[in-house]
Amino acid sequence: MKLTFACVVLLYFTSLASAQDILIQALPQTVIYGENDLVIVCSISNPSLLSSVFFIQLLRNSSTTFETVVSVTTGQPATIQWKDSALQRRATAIGNLDSPSSAQLRLTIDKDSVLCPADFKMYMCKMSGLTTASDVVPKETSPITISYTAKPNVIEMPRVRILNENFDTPDRQFSVGTAIQLTCRGEVGSDASMTIRWCAQKVGEFTFTGLAQTPIYSESSLSGCLYTRSSTITYNLTNQDTFTQFLCESGDTGLCGTGSAIQHVNITLKPSTEGSGNTNPRTADDTSDAGIIAGGVIGGLAALILIILLVYFLVLRRKSDGESSTPPPIDDRTKEDVPGYNGPANPEGPVYSVPVKDNPPHERQHRRKHPRDEEERRKYRGHENDGLDEDHTAKSEKEIDYQNHSYANRGMNDYGDDGDVAPREQPAFGSAV
Repeated sequence: MKLTFACVVLLYFTSLASAQDILIQALPQTVIYGENDLVIVCSISNPSLLSSVFFIQLLRNSSTTFETVVSVTTGQPATIQWKDSALQRRATAIGNLDSPSSAQLRLTIDKDSVLCPADFKMYMCKMSGLTTASDVVPKETSPITISYTAKPNVIEMPRVRILNENFDTPDRQFSVGTAIQLTCRGEVGSDASMTIRWCAQKVGEFTFTGLAQTPIYSESSLSGCLYTRSSTITYNLTNQDTFTQFLCESGDTGLCGTGSAIQHVNITLKPSTEGSGNTNPRTADDTSDAGIIAGGVIGGLAALILIILLVYFLVLRRKSDGESSTPPPIDDRTKEDVPGYNGPANPEGPVYSVPVKDNPPHERQHRRKHPRDEEERRKYRGHENDGLDEDHTAKSEKEIDYQNHSYANRGMNDYGDDGDVAPREQPAFGSAV
């Protein structure tokens, strides 16, 4: 009897020591999906009881049994052997068996490569070593389940429906007293009991506050690592809801507007038809702003057209004034058009010339213009300068002298080829005049 009891006690303590020789850990203990890497470590818990380690294995639960994922075996250096080729493409494994105190196997799956929920299963470690008493001992851990949390990231825009109607409405403006239903559907996290929260902010309020209405929730459905559900509230619009912003969110952080998945919808009141008041000041402001913008655009266009027309008429008038003020050519004007003309240049009266009828017409010399007319014409043309040559001035003096001595009455004075004044030949005696 005593011998049997002693054997049972010895077997118990041997089993307890064996269970504590190998240890499995998940780092961190709770993995935040999408934020943390998934790390699993197998190590020796009591290295002083072992003299050497032959191998360490990491196993993962399949449908019915545990299957080896990866292992490290004795060698120089230690050899990593993969059994799950699919996991090998998105994970890394390191290990060593140099001594019992440093022996370990570490599996790391990058946060961007973690598959949820496929990677969050039950894992266990196995090892084989030699005790200090030279006994070969296999050891294994109890299975552990990798726990995780997942934050919601996706939530739909709230849908609006008038109470007791069968379809959603695209309207976002309603009359006072209208009862509306707001429905929001989205991810709530990795916990099926999580819900969607409703908050609101009215005109004059600085923060969102939780609504007192009790939501109606749908059943949660799992999609990957996240549960999805919907939430519906009924809200009666009052005069205070001139512009109310409703918020639905998931990812409970304690305060409105701090969830990880958020959506908004804005509800306003229709303008009042009674009196001159407007129960929707923000809508009135929007209309006023639109009128101001439209008026500014129209005024700018009108001013631009007016400036173009003004410039056009100024250019046209200047062109017309330029054409009318251009003096006609000198050759096309009469003596009366020449400034300073006051009648015949000879104060003694007109000068006559009696042609000689016996001379052929082709031998008659044409009448020269009166020197005074020429002088006036030169002044008009701007040639009364000191650049006139002396010969021309002498000719003019001879003409004036000739006129003063009354030679002009005997015939039309002509200029000779050398520029001197010469009297016309007198008709022969007895010739007809």
